[in-house]
Amino acid sequence: MNHQTDDADFIRRLKNKDKQAFHELVEKYQTRIYNLALKMLINREDAEDILQETFIKIFDKIGAFREESELSTWIYRIATNAALMKLRERQRINNRLTDIEDANLAPVVPSRLLPDGKTPFDELLNKESRHVLEEAIESLPDIYRVVFILKDVEQLETPKIAEILNLSHEAIYSRLKRARIQLRNAILQVYNDQRKESNHAMS
Repeated sequence: MNHQTDDADFIRRLKNKDKQAFHELVEKYQTRIYNLALKMLINREDAEDILQETFIKIFDKIGAFREESELSTWIYRIATNAALMKLRERQRINNRLTDIEDANLAPVVPSRLLPDGKTPFDELLNKESRHVLEEAIESLPDIYRVVFILKDVEQLETPKIAEILNLSHEAIYSRLKRARIQLRNAILQVYNDQRKESNHAMS
């Protein structure tokens, strides 16, 4: 039995409300969905809500899944839309994470954001200063943040992101470029401010 046949059989089981199939689905996707929601919302309780909401929607809507895209793409779309709705509903983020020492929660820093060679900029990336990047990501407009997280953190391919967000490849590239520029500028600004404070203290 080939991979496509396996997938088709799994989807058929899901549509038939096979409990074991849903158990397998949860086992496969719960960590991915939770981490995606956490990186977008910066709040554990909200991420848990999105995780639960996503699986409820999958259970309710699986019968309407037309299999025109991969199952994983459809699931990511549900989770991403739910997280975006949560972002738009709240006025500000409560209970901001301040301790992200857990490697699973620490934002992934794409190498393309870093200057060539070792510079004092690298000091911002140590354990004590990871919150700088987290806050920079949080400050991004929603339309840039979600693309950045899906591409540079989740490392999804551009065609899949375009399908999840229902955007053109050009729109993905444009938003990703703007997100990277804004993040780089925000982080460099913090470094420059810290350097000025250090120089002032030494003078």
